[in-house]
Amino acid sequence: MLQDIIQDFARRMESRLQEISTEFTQQLDFAGLEKALNEECGRLNAELQEAVLGALLLDTFFLSLLKVYAGQRGMRYKEHRKITITLSNGWRIQVNSPYFIKAKAHGRRRKRGPNGTGAHWALTVLGLIGHVSPDLLSAAVQMALLCPSYEVACTVLNGRGITLDVKALRRLCRLAGRPDNRLRGRIALSGQESLDGYTLVISADGGRLRERKRKRGRRAARLKRQGYHSEWREPKLFTIYLTDTEGNVVKEFKPLHDATMGDHEAMFALLETYLRNLEIEQLDRLVFCGDGGPWIWNGVEKLCKRMDLAQHRVYQVLDYTHAKQNLEEIVELVVSAKQAAARRKWEDLLWHGRIDALEQSIKEAVTGKANREKALKKFAGYFAANQERMQYASFKKQGLPRGSGHVESAIRRVINLRLKAPGTFWLKDMAECFLFLRSQMISGRWEIFMGNLTSLTRRAFWPLYVAHQDSYDLPKAA
Repeated sequence: MLQDIIQDFARRMESRLQEISTEFTQQLDFAGLEKALNEECGRLNAELQEAVLGALLLDTFFLSLLKVYAGQRGMRYKEHRKITITLSNGWRIQVNSPYFIKAKAHGRRRKRGPNGTGAHWALTVLGLIGHVSPDLLSAAVQMALLCPSYEVACTVLNGRGITLDVKALRRLCRLAGRPDNRLRGRIALSGQESLDGYTLVISADGGRLRERKRKRGRRAARLKRQGYHSEWREPKLFTIYLTDTEGNVVKEFKPLHDATMGDHEAMFALLETYLRNLEIEQLDRLVFCGDGGPWIWNGVEKLCKRMDLAQHRVYQVLDYTHAKQNLEEIVELVVSAKQAAARRKWEDLLWHGRIDALEQSIKEAVTGKANREKALKKFAGYFAANQERMQYASFKKQGLPRGSGHVESAIRRVINLRLKAPGTFWLKDMAECFLFLRSQMISGRWEIFMGNLTSLTRRAFWPLYVAHQDSYDLPKAA
């Protein structure tokens, strides 16, 4: 079969190449030449994939293994159905795919109603999610993540010969971006991450986006559609990266990003799944960085208790830039002529972690009862409460980070550049999808994520396939 396809392609190209070459020399249009050749090669690609995939889907031995696999999941084979699959080059092929439905209940008593939604298990174990090829799924979802809207993404894809409407693109994003939390903690890992002797740095912070919520009650007769609210929400995001003993970032370890629309407890629960899938017992040190938000440090303390992390290996660092910004609020309460000197002195005390001396200096420099009370209140609530997290000179000597710029950058790239765009409002479930998917793309782990996503069901089917593979020759489309 494959030989026939290739021979037909060769015969077709004998005459077609002459036409393409003549048009190119007459019009000097290289774009037209490229488009014509890509179209012919795309057609050959589609015909070959249709032949190879179709032969496997019609094979009786492969079907027998699928029946066993589906039976373990409470489903039974019903029939082969024609189904259309879209390939990465935009071509669509039709194949006969085994269709499975929910198995009937045992015993005399039968359940009422239909058997439920069916499944094409053959396509699922081959990594075809949403009836599109893995390469198309990856390209389409990335386009939706990068472009300012679904409409723009569809326009770009159409220019590449891939015809998808907004509804289809949104569906693919939802299919790719909705793994459960336990799976989210390992789907971006390659299994080759080595943490031995390094320092793992974790930073957390909150971003901003507008969530779309439908208004309650009946739609007014004068309105064509029901209105909605668009309140600001604060998704929580964390980053994970490695440093060596001198504090240099380990480039071989691609950072991990993730975010959630849940509260801070949901974020720390998600972070915990990541840490449990990493071999953190190999680490020399574990560092948590963040600003002065109490939710961060309360969550860190609870996380350390749940995971029984050794306290001598865990460090908490409050971002030095945020500390200076809060110190500036106290500097502004000093007489204008003395502010510059006070700033230099207090920043030096802050850097060396001399928080008690800083308090005494503030009492001496800030005059006026109201200003002094305000300054000391700020000092007690921020600096005194985080004294152990502000030993910056000591942290530097130990090769520990002093700032949370890594997570600040991730907030801008993951959330602000796409989800916080002006006039953009998100349903909660789609915001969760995009937070997760953009985190994988921005962190540089997209290929790892997509490889794991499309091989999940194949991994479950693989032991059964290998156990019986030697007993039968699988079909060849030739």
